[in-house]
Amino acid sequence: MKYGRKVTVSVFFLTLLVMVSGCRGKGNSAENAAERKTVVTIWTKDRHDAAYQDSRVKEYNDTNEDNIVVDYRIYSDNYLQALDSAFQTNSAPDLIAYTDQVFYRFYAKDYFADIMPYMDEEFQKSYSSVMVEGVNLFENHCYFIPTCATTPRLFYNKTLFRKAGISDPPATMEEMIEVAKKITSLYAEEGIYGFAVNMKNAKSALDRSLLEEANKEIGIKSGYDFKNGCYDFTGYEQILTNWRTLLSPDCAYPYCSELDIDPLRQMFADGKIGMYISYIHSEAGVYQKQFPMEDEWGCAEIPTAGGMQEGAQNYSLNNGFLMNKNCENPETVWKAYCALFGSLDYQKEYYENGFGISIIPRIIEEAKQEGYAPEYETLILGENDKMWPKTPLEENGEAVVVDGLDFYETFKELLFNQEKIAPALEQLTEKYNRAYQQGIRQQLGREIKIIDFDPANPANTVEGKDEK
Repeated sequence: MKYGRKVTVSVFFLTLLVMVSGCRGKGNSAENAAERKTVVTIWTKDRHDAAYQDSRVKEYNDTNEDNIVVDYRIYSDNYLQALDSAFQTNSAPDLIAYTDQVFYRFYAKDYFADIMPYMDEEFQKSYSSVMVEGVNLFENHCYFIPTCATTPRLFYNKTLFRKAGISDPPATMEEMIEVAKKITSLYAEEGIYGFAVNMKNAKSALDRSLLEEANKEIGIKSGYDFKNGCYDFTGYEQILTNWRTLLSPDCAYPYCSELDIDPLRQMFADGKIGMYISYIHSEAGVYQKQFPMEDEWGCAEIPTAGGMQEGAQNYSLNNGFLMNKNCENPETVWKAYCALFGSLDYQKEYYENGFGISIIPRIIEEAKQEGYAPEYETLILGENDKMWPKTPLEENGEAVVVDGLDFYETFKELLFNQEKIAPALEQLTEKYNRAYQQGIRQQLGREIKIIDFDPANPANTVEGKDEK
């Protein structure tokens, strides 16, 4: 029997919209003006800090003297689709939580406002270290302020490891398979398995696990070869082969193909899963507040086959907010943003509570980091975590439109059936390069080719060091 119930979170209202009718007599005009509220809508996909943000938004709505009411909504796996629909119907929110995919998809359509004109000198000084040309700054136009970053790690149940006689987390993929197999063989009859992955949403699962392993192991990002300026998925053959074993009934929870991330976390918190891979910005808060955990857990670097490391592991920016270019009250929206997310005191509190990994130097220096115990040192960014340049698909999703299954769904199919991997990867490579060249011809995307690209040190290419 499958463990737990399927959990789907689509829209979670944290505040109540307050609208006041204007159909009153002239004698009450002053009273009407005092009661009239300006609603600021904010959308995000983050759930790990929901209770914390709920409290802050409620306090702001109850206490601000600017007649502002914030409508803060959380979308889960349908975040991008919800935004797509909202922009098409002119109902997009005022503030949109940043993700790489959201930014590059809608930036190409000129949907975001330049927030530079709203920044005062003090604000610019506070966040000068994260205003980077080619990242969030384009020809002196700024579109968001990234305050945190994230990258995946291997999370493991230390208590369960000790019970199974396992002293250390696996350092290689081979060790990881053996550990998962041992835990499953010992405890599967009790509903305990060595490994799990949230493969219900293939993109969500692979972005936080297998693809990050590939960054390190073979030095490639999302199938794109920056040095040769083309897609090439053939290098994933051994990685997919290893993962097929890792997800076999001998090693893993048998219903991973239908598993979502929060049910996985609940199972981990209940001691039913030995290991899984997820983002460092969220898990500390998850097991403190969302799914309180009695067992001791730890985190480690993502293992690679034979400990191989050809490249650095990519990290992503987060906790920024994008302003809708067509919002009706931009000054009011900026005021709400600054009050809720723009202060350094908030950034410090957020980091100290374990909700995100700050990239603001002053915050890192001053914060107590109570949310990150010393044994969880790998929860912070390390010297092997570096920002990679964007692939053509990341820069503009409409520039690389493939027929049939995309590479996420293709990988999922390869992991859960016995189709031959090598021919499927060759077909995928051909399909993506065909779509990529078509996108260039249609001027939806550009050719990205970095002759001297070094996957072990990709950061210097972020500023547009490319040769066409």
